Amino acid sequence: MSGRTLTNVVNEQTVALNALIYGYAGHSLVTPHAALQQIWWTEERINEKVTKDFITSRLRPNERERLHKPVGFGDLTDDTYIEWILERARRLFLVLAEIGEAEKIFTAVENSWDDDDLPLQMEDIEQLELSNRRDAQADSRFYHTQFTFLLRVLREGVHIDYAPNEELPLEYVMGLPPAVALQNWPRVHLPKKPNEVYVRRKFPLGNSESPNAYESDYILDVESSRMVEHEHIAPVWASYTAKGTGYIVTNFVGQHTLRTFIDHRNPTQYQRLSKPDRRYLLLNWLHCLADATAVLHLSGFCHSCIRPSNIIIDDHNNLAFSDIGSLETFQKDKKLDPMDVYIYSAPETHTTNESFDPDASAPPPNIGTPRKPSIASKNSTGSSNSSGSQRQKLTKVPTNEFSGFNFGFRKNKPVPKPRSRTHDTEKADVFSLGCVFLEIMTFMVKKKPHEFVKHRSSKQNVNIGGKNHRTDSSYHANLDKIDTWMKIVEDASFEQDHDSFRAIPHIMNLIRGMLSRAPSIRPNARDIRDRLLDILLHYTAIPDIHCGAHKHDIDLAISSTEGSDRASTMSSRSSTMSISTVSSDADTIRSASSTMRVSSILNSYSDRTTLCEIDDPESATANKAKPWSKPFLLLP
Repeated sequence: MSGRTLTNVVNEQTVALNALIYGYAGHSLVTPHAALQQIWWTEERINEKVTKDFITSRLRPNERERLHKPVGFGDLTDDTYIEWILERARRLFLVLAEIGEAEKIFTAVENSWDDDDLPLQMEDIEQLELSNRRDAQADSRFYHTQFTFLLRVLREGVHIDYAPNEELPLEYVMGLPPAVALQNWPRVHLPKKPNEVYVRRKFPLGNSESPNAYESDYILDVESSRMVEHEHIAPVWASYTAKGTGYIVTNFVGQHTLRTFIDHRNPTQYQRLSKPDRRYLLLNWLHCLADATAVLHLSGFCHSCIRPSNIIIDDHNNLAFSDIGSLETFQKDKKLDPMDVYIYSAPETHTTNESFDPDASAPPPNIGTPRKPSIASKNSTGSSNSSGSQRQKLTKVPTNEFSGFNFGFRKNKPVPKPRSRTHDTEKADVFSLGCVFLEIMTFMVKKKPHEFVKHRSSKQNVNIGGKNHRTDSSYHANLDKIDTWMKIVEDASFEQDHDSFRAIPHIMNLIRGMLSRAPSIRPNARDIRDRLLDILLHYTAIPDIHCGAHKHDIDLAISSTEGSDRASTMSSRSSTMSISTVSSDADTIRSASSTMRVSSILNSYSDRTTLCEIDDPESATANKAKPWSKPFLLLP
């Protein structure tokens, strides 16, 4: 007999057994999901379970003879009771068998009831006369048991509103991603499909004062995110609401953010590649991110939150934006780092239109605390100084993302003005994308991230999120040092022999344009993508360029004049979608007729599948599941 070691004693089976013994065998992050097989009454399982033999085994001998007689409600059908049950009422029979009232199936069939009538209300259940027998609580038991067999499984493109007493058909997957920032997004899988893993994110639909305060925002943002389909933007695979919380499920399972990937230096999935493939992968990432940003802009959206922490990478080295940053619902489950926001923001986001000078030095930052804007802070005189926050989605109104607070500790200093999002435009996205590109190129030539931060930092007191910092490592405040760092990266590329490094000097020239202080000088995302494609084709031997087909450009009409390019495209869309734009640098889909746009999206929810009306026995009847149709753009 071999000795018992830690590896052959502690495994998935023993952990699962221990969970069963001590009574916490539910699926969770710490319980192996493969070893614990949870019972889900899916359509397939019900069809396998409810057979002719199963039905007869639950009935008395005299009742079994009745199964083969015609149903007792006239000449409307020639079906027998057994045929009716097998074709139309398998779930209904399961519920009755579960509560020990299987013989009442005959009463249900005589009332022409079938599975489509579930869930039954209490007044309907009383017609079965279940409580006339030994159990006075049979009606209540039937009511609550029926939801066990009314399993509504999520599928692609569907939205479901689950009632509080419904079973939620999702199981947790054991394990956490290496990136700490992604660990609060649990991994789940559908019943009987442990190998199809999804990521679930949740968002509150209201607060203590108004339980549904954010529900329309959630609906609008989820619907808006479906308007942009790109393989490098994590999709909303399905969505649902349950117990006052909204959820989205995506099939892009990130293991790292770009920030943790670069800081890790040797991620496992990256080390599996050969050295040439690693370099080609990083070059491909540049082109894919540019293509995704171009599609966002062509669809009428701005990202407004492009930074490494919002870019995720799966275990196959595919990368994607975690969401569309300008849709505020998707930012509620993230831990916002004000310093991260400040570092990757464009110069114009820290100044006003009147005072912006592209040739002047970068001003000190004005960014407030990320606290909720509804909270007021009292200064030493007792007055309230806080600013409200308006939504930045389909409407474009100058607003503040953060509110500044003064607690009276620095009486001689004025209260910092809140950061304005007026300049969160396509050009601001380009600047932030250029910062990301430079960090990827720094990683490619094997320069350490902290060396880059140290090089570009300057001694300057800044106040970020209510905290004072003695150094400023932002890109927009240190553009001169950024330029010298790009020269260091170029010099490092000349020391390498592989053909992939021949593209770096040309990419550096492109990044210089993207990081221009004046927004008008920066190229647009489409030009960046096309120039990257040209560089990769002419200066490298890359075997395959992902997104090289630019299939998302099909049927997109772009006018020849640069000044009217964006306005003319969005103007043609407004005629078919009731969306009107203001200028060529739209923050998101700007709508002068926002009421019509919101109304049209909310109307699409009138047929949403819901059981919310049957929270208790006195509630109304429920609707059946209907797929949540994807919106689409009608383009010229």
